[in-house]
Amino acid sequence: MNLAGRRSEGNRNPCVAIPLVRGQQKGLLEAHTRRIVCLVLADTSTWVIATRPQATAHRTTIADVAREAGVNKGTVSRALRGIPGVGPSTRERIIETADRLDFSASHLATALASGQSRTVGIVLPTLRSWYFSEFASGASEILSPAGFRVELINLDVDSDFLEVDSPQFRKLFRELGAGRGRDALLFAGTISTERDEESPDSARVPVLASGSPLTSVPGIFVDNRMGGLLIAEHLLALGHCDIGIFDGRMAGKRDYHVWDQRTDGLRDRIREAGFDIDSRNVVYPGDCHPADGQRAMNELLASGRKLPTAIFCHTDELAFGAMAVLRAAGLRCPDDLSVAAFDDHPMSRWWGLTTVSQHAHEQGVRAAHAMIKAVSGDGNGSEKKRQQELRVELVVRGTTGTARNGAA
Repeated sequence: MNLAGRRSEGNRNPCVAIPLVRGQQKGLLEAHTRRIVCLVLADTSTWVIATRPQATAHRTTIADVAREAGVNKGTVSRALRGIPGVGPSTRERIIETADRLDFSASHLATALASGQSRTVGIVLPTLRSWYFSEFASGASEILSPAGFRVELINLDVDSDFLEVDSPQFRKLFRELGAGRGRDALLFAGTISTERDEESPDSARVPVLASGSPLTSVPGIFVDNRMGGLLIAEHLLALGHCDIGIFDGRMAGKRDYHVWDQRTDGLRDRIREAGFDIDSRNVVYPGDCHPADGQRAMNELLASGRKLPTAIFCHTDELAFGAMAVLRAAGLRCPDDLSVAAFDDHPMSRWWGLTTVSQHAHEQGVRAAHAMIKAVSGDGNGSEKKRQQELRVELVVRGTTGTARNGAA
């Protein structure tokens, strides 16, 4: 009887956990061999790691593949690199031979031969941000099929303190690219500034091409002000005129333009409608994550003041924390308090959160297209036109509703 191999199915054959103690194992096992027993084993996690096989006496070379396939080395190289000039049947035979002999072309050798590594480093300020992950994912979806090998470079710094226009950042970018076998670096994120008539395309993405100075490609303009305005119009249409704000700025950060723009867009539209924002209902929890939203909502509830009818959170993560507090306090969203935010975090749809989408994934897609054009020198203006088409978008879900009675 294989005791460890049996499993219970539903509640029909409940398992009996038997603690085995040294000196008692034999007796316990013998006592239970007459009935079905399960030994409950501790759960374990298995990590699968790919390693290179131990070196053999002879390592397959391109010459071995050429000899076996009956062609010369140049034909093997062209076939494995996808270069034209090799017949379909010959290419198929070479690929089959290379696979059978466990041969893979050296990436470094290919780079030396062609003068290009076809490697792009995507620089992420941190791996802990959903936004940078979405951006990098979008860029990778374009770069990989285009024949680029993608490397993720984690700076592990708080993005709020990353001064992209600073000499320090430029020096860091150059050091990451120089002599590292990379054709280009792409910063995971768009630098967006205020848009005006003189500079309608002020958003940009830092790019470093091999042998070239740090430059930028057209970025995707994230109109933070417009996002705040869209939220204001939506809430006003629902009868809300008493609206609070959970501000996402980090204490000690000099540049607050993202947060200021989101607030200004909301406040300006509210004032145009003849109302205003009560400064007491603008809460600064110190950052833009769920714990900060939790802190902000707790502070608002503890104030003892009449609650606003709606809250605009500068980020979706602030909203997640705020709504968790409301739920714990027995308050319903949106019946007791409407909540809207900015980002369109991947989890927002599951929270039913009304938010403004800044299309983080699509930002990465378009940045990659622009970077490929910049690296290849194939800039013709058509991409610039496409960049201008991406705009923030209001996504209405279930966390906003009609203002409660007596609110107006």
